[in-house]
Amino acid sequence: MHELAAAQDVVKTALATAEAEGAKRIVAIVLEIGDLYGVDQMRELIAMEAKGTIAEGARLDIESVAGPNIRVESIEVEQ
Repeated sequence: MHELAAAQDVVKTALATAEAEGAKRIVAIVLEIGDLYGVDQMRELIAMEAKGTIAEGARLDIESVAGPNIRVESIEVEQ
């Protein structure tokens, strides 16, 4: 269940950043995901949480790292 909460946080962070930049669409989200998370599962959950938002269909660039954390490194937006 912690994966769902993490996916919600990723989408929330990406949307807030995009909104602050006045973006019309999020093209890509770059993440660092700790090895406690399943990359494929996180892809699915983030895609599910992004449905109906400006992040829907965004490319997910994921780097797997050691540790328990997940972090939005950057986003790519369309103005």
